[in-house]
This record gives sequence, structure tokens and C-alpha cells, in this order.
Amino acid sequence: MRGTRWRSLIRELGGSLAREVRISLTPLVEPRCWVFVVGCYNSGTELLMHVLGEHPGISALPYEGQFLTDQWPSDYELGLPRMWTLREDLFRLTEEDEGPDATRLKREWLMRLDRSAEVFLEKSPPNTARTRWLQRCFENAHFIVMVRDGYAVAEGIRRKAEPGHLADGWPLDLCARQWARSYEVLLEDARHLERVHWLRYEDLAEEPGESLAGTLEFLGLPTDFDASSKSWSVHEREEPIRNMNPESWARLTAEEIDVIRGVAGEMLDRLGYAPPPVRPGS
Repeated sequence: MRGTRWRSLIRELGGSLAREVRISLTPLVEPRCWVFVVGCYNSGTELLMHVLGEHPGISALPYEGQFLTDQWPSDYELGLPRMWTLREDLFRLTEEDEGPDATRLKREWLMRLDRSAEVFLEKSPPNTARTRWLQRCFENAHFIVMVRDGYAVAEGIRRKAEPGHLADGWPLDLCARQWARSYEVLLEDARHLERVHWLRYEDLAEEPGESLAGTLEFLGLPTDFDASSKSWSVHEREEPIRNMNPESWARLTAEEIDVIRGVAGEMLDRLGYAPPPVRPGS
């Protein structure tokens, strides 16, 4: 057996077979509604997923849905961490596209959900480009669009994304373009969506009770749900809900602020985000 891969192949085949059996045995449950949290990376989508996932009427996937299916590639697998707009052709789907196998996709996600809940929740930033397809394929689809200050988001993408082919990470202008293009697509596609709720990260951070109540009302769920006193684990940090924009702004120089505005100025104005204060000496 030396020089062969029989053992590893048998393990791989066994794992694949076990997964297929589990998928085939997963009941194809229809919830009252599917909820998709979308928006640009670093816009608070993960925070909202964790918070809403604690509501007794909601079952949320434990990770981004893009990592729990073989029906479409994840941004990381393509070498595009936090940067799907560089290959928009691989992510963009509308109701006119055939797309992947929606039934298999549901079963893959349902394996990880509490199927007794009335609402199922999924969050993957690349789904920002697929809302119209998701509406066609998922029962009573609701979309929550998270919006956050583009200056803070661009800084966060540059700091957190780790493209393997770029030693210094994504250039700031591409990070700003990722933010702007995400909301260009969402604003365009929202005209075709039946149920959309827009939520500002800043409002969630400053008034979590009011923001969550409005979101839960949109989902038809009880609103007596308090998340303000808890700490939440997001990106390896555990702390209460708070506005982290000032920390991101403080990492930007005046020149970098100008770069972001040069790329995303039109969308920044449209969504009501003014340039942040410039730190002394920058």
C-alpha cells in the first residue's frame, strides 16, 4: 500500500457519503419565512445575526451560509476575502437566472437549523448580489439590509481581509468600491423585492432596543426582546452593542479619507454619510 492514497481516499469517500446520507434524510421544512441579512462586509451583519439568533422565534445558521453549502463558491475559496465585487459575474443572480440547486441548498442549511422555529435566518455578505434569486427560491423571503458608514467599512475591510496574493491587503480604493457597489446593487434590486427592511448600524448601536423592535415587527415576531445588556462575540471580540465607527475613523489619515470619498462619494452622499473628523497631525 506504500505510495498510494487508499486510506485517505476511503476517509474522504466515507465523509462524503455520510454527508449525502445526512442531506437526504433532512426534512425539507418550510418555515413561516426565511430571513436573509445582507449588506457590505464589516457593516454589522454578523452582530445582527447573533442578536436575532437569540430570539426564541428565530433559528439562525451558526456560520455564514456560503460556508455551509457546495452549491456556490465562497469568496474566500476564490481568493476574494471580503471582495466579491471583483468577480461580480460569479455572484450576481436574479430571478431570471437558473442558479444552483435550491432544494439541495435548503437541505444543507436545514441540517444546521432548529427546524421547529418559525423563522430561519441566514447571513452571507455575497448574498447582497443574490436577493432577487433568493426571493424566487425561498418561501416568504424577508431581507434585512444593514448599512454602515462607508469610511469605517472601507477601513475595516482593509484591516481584516487577507487576500493571499497581496502582502499588504486590499488597496483602500477597492475597499471603498466594495462598499459603494454593494449598495448600488441593493438599491437597484430592492425595487424587485417584496419585503425589505433597511437598518443602520449606527441606529442599532445607539438605540438597540428601538432598532430591534422595528426589525422584529418587520418579521412579525414579538418585540419584547432585550439585547442591550448582553455581550456579543463578533470577530473574536466579546462586548455589548456599541458604535465602533470612531475607532475606525481614527485609523484613517486625511489622505485616506479623500481616497474613500473619491471612489464612493456619490453613494456616501446618497446614504447620508459625511466625512469623519480628521485626527490631529494626520
